[in-house]
Amino acid sequence: EMIEIEQQTRADREARALDQARAGKELLRNLAHEIKNPLGGIRGAAQLLEMELGDRALAEYTRVIVHEADRLHALVDRLLAPHRRPQVVGDVNIHEICERVRALVLAEYPRGLRIVRDYDVSIPEFRGDRGQLIQAVLNIVRNATQALAAPGAPPVGGRIGRGDAEIVLRTRIARQVTVGRQRYRLALDLQVQDNGPGVPEAIRDRIFAPLVSGHDGGTGLGLTLAQNFVQQHMGTIECDSVPGRTVFRIVIPLP
Repeated sequence: EMIEIEQQTRADREARALDQARAGKELLRNLAHEIKNPLGGIRGAAQLLEMELGDRALAEYTRVIVHEADRLHALVDRLLAPHRRPQVVGDVNIHEICERVRALVLAEYPRGLRIVRDYDVSIPEFRGDRGQLIQAVLNIVRNATQALAAPGAPPVGGRIGRGDAEIVLRTRIARQVTVGRQRYRLALDLQVQDNGPGVPEAIRDRIFAPLVSGHDGGTGLGLTLAQNFVQQHMGTIECDSVPGRTVFRIVIPLP
């Protein structure tokens, strides 16, 4: 009976999350059009800057900007597409995705932050949209950095003053998992854990809703997008938070 109650509670949470995702879909479409225009300007400016730089090491940073602008542009195009399933499907290595996100975030916060790896290297590759999954994990990790950042710091690239700020990227195999109403033998269990102050209680139940943010200067869209991309992989995302420990958990069925 307890198992049935737990399954019903999880199903209710997933239904509520689906309602939130639907409510924000039109808003995201409108915002996506506004995002594409400045991305073109950022890309062009980076290319011009690369031509002016004599230092090849510095020019490498401009190539990172161009690459990320292209990735975000493609991501926005896929966000606007009407299809539920991922469009750019290929073999996905979850640890390659985690390492990409880790490198990007540590470049934004070169001091004061530890990102610890806790990987189960036996997890197999699976079919998915690499760009969508990078963005989903990146948004969750950036949400954690905002919780750890100094008060008043900008949402990205701010200062982390505390000496014990830590994010853990943890991967595991989950067995006999129920996602929605369907049972799966195996699933990817990816957890992003931080030791920040926790999600404010007032917004915990609607943390994935559009325009809901617990951080000064936050857009309230990062977690909504993360949820959208995870759901397109037939997965779920949930948050468990208490002061001193917040865990975002992504579960995606494996073949």
